Amino acid sequence: MPEAVEKIGNVSQSRYEQIVAELRDVVEQQTRGQFTIGGRALEIEPMRPRGGVVAADPQWTVAESLRRLAEDIGLKAGTVKTARWVASRWPKEHRQAGVSYTVHRILADID
Repeated sequence: MPEAVEKIGNVSQSRYEQIVAELRDVVEQQTRGQFTIGGRALEIEPMRPRGGVVAADPQWTVAESLRRLAEDIGLKAGTVKTARWVASRWPKEHRQAGVSYTVHRILADID
């Protein structure tokens, strides 16, 4: 009697495991990318306390700087703003390898 091959969806178990490994790498690349965007946005506009120091040139508010950066790299301003905030809450030395950016973003809400 032939041994039944376990399938997940339309693929074999071994192909499924290959796909998972590949996609874990993709998620890791996306996580690094989001943190890179956030880090560069922090470089341009460091986090300040509410009511903090105003930029010397009133044209370049935090919002305007982040909007321009987002526009120049083809993202929404909210995406850049969020990446900046998450990067500020998770300095490089505290980020967890193998944990997605989304999980870091969710946990960033915890004081």
